[in-house]
Amino acid sequence: MNSNGIQPNSAWKFLWLIPLCGLPALGWLGLLDNYSSEQLNNSISSAGLIYGTARGINALVSMLQGTELDIVFLTFSIGEVLDPINDLIERFSAIILIALGSLAVQKILLALVSHTMFNTLLTILAAATGLSLLAGNQRLLAILLRSFLVIAFFRFSLGLVVTANAWVDANFLDKADRQRHIAMESFQNELREVDMLSKKQDELEADIISLTVRLDQLAVQRSEYMESVRIIDSKIVASKKRLKDLLRNADRLCALSSLSPTCPDIVKAENRKLDQLVSAKDTIQGRIDVVAEETVENQEALACLSKRQNGEHCGLLDRLPDVPNTAELRAKMDGINASLGDFAENAINLLMSLLLKTVVIPLLFFFILLKIVRINWERLR
Repeated sequence: MNSNGIQPNSAWKFLWLIPLCGLPALGWLGLLDNYSSEQLNNSISSAGLIYGTARGINALVSMLQGTELDIVFLTFSIGEVLDPINDLIERFSAIILIALGSLAVQKILLALVSHTMFNTLLTILAAATGLSLLAGNQRLLAILLRSFLVIAFFRFSLGLVVTANAWVDANFLDKADRQRHIAMESFQNELREVDMLSKKQDELEADIISLTVRLDQLAVQRSEYMESVRIIDSKIVASKKRLKDLLRNADRLCALSSLSPTCPDIVKAENRKLDQLVSAKDTIQGRIDVVAEETVENQEALACLSKRQNGEHCGLLDRLPDVPNTAELRAKMDGINASLGDFAENAINLLMSLLLKTVVIPLLFFFILLKIVRINWERLR
C-alpha cells in the first residue's frame, strides 16, 4: 500500500470497478428512487391521517367548550372537563406539521437528486475514474475517486436514509403507532358521542341544509375534476404519440430509454411534459377520491339526520329524547375525564415517535453515511 492509501493491485481495482459500474446503473434504473418515493408517500399519508384525527379532536373540543347544559339538579360546562386536552392537541397538531414538512422536504430533495443531471454526471465521473484506474495515474485517480464519492453520496444518500428509516419504522415503530392512532380515533368517537348527546332537535334542520349545500358543492367539484381528467387523458395520448414518433427517429440508445444522455432535448422535453401530465392526472384523481369519500360521509350523515327529523332512528344514540339523557351524558363525561391521562400519554408517545421517524432517525442515518464517506475520503488522500 502506498502513502496515499490507494492500492494499485488488481484486486483493489476490481473492487472499485463494482461501485463504478453498479452505482450509475442503479441511478439510471431508479429502483432505489422508486422505493424511497413510495415509502415517503406512505409516511406522508400516515402522518396526514394522524394530523386529520388531531384536528378533528381539536374541532370537537372547541365546539364542546361552548356547550353548557342547564338541567334540573345539574349545571356544568363540558368545556371545563375538556380544557386540559385543548392546549395539548393544538401543540400536537403544530408539531405534526413539522413532521409533515420534513417528509415533504425529503420528497422534494429525492426528486432533485434523481434528476437526469445527477445520473449523467455520475456516469461521466464513473467512466473517467474507471479509465484512470486502469491507466494507473494515481494522482488523477485520487481526485476522480473523491469526486465520484461526493456525487454518489448526494445521489444515493437520501434514498438510503429513507430506506433504512422505513426498515426501522416497519420493524420497531409502526405497530405501536397504529395502536396509538386507533386509541386517538376511539377518543375522537367518544367526543363525537358526547356532541351528539348534547345536541337538541332544533339543530337538525340547519345541519340538513348545510349537508345538502355541501353535497351540491361536491357534485360540482367532481364534475369539474372529471372534465379535467378527460382533457388531460387526451393530452397524454397526444404526448405519447409525439414521444413515440420522436424516439422512432432517434438513435438506438435513445430509443431504448428516453432518459439516455444521447437523446435530443426535444425528446427529454416531451418526456418531462408527459411526466407532468401523468402527475397532474394523479393529483386530480386523488382529489376525486377525496371528494367521493367526503360525499359518502355526508350522504350517510344526511340520511341519518333525515331519519331523526322524521322521528325515526339511525343508531342507538338517536333513541335518546330531544333533551339529553343526564345520566348517560354524565357517565360519558366521567369516562372521558378518567381517560384524559391515558390520552395525553398516548398522544405524546405518538408525537415523539413521529419526530423520531421523520427527523431524528433520518438525521442519524445521514450522519452515519456522512461518516462512512469521510472515512473513505481520508483513505483516498
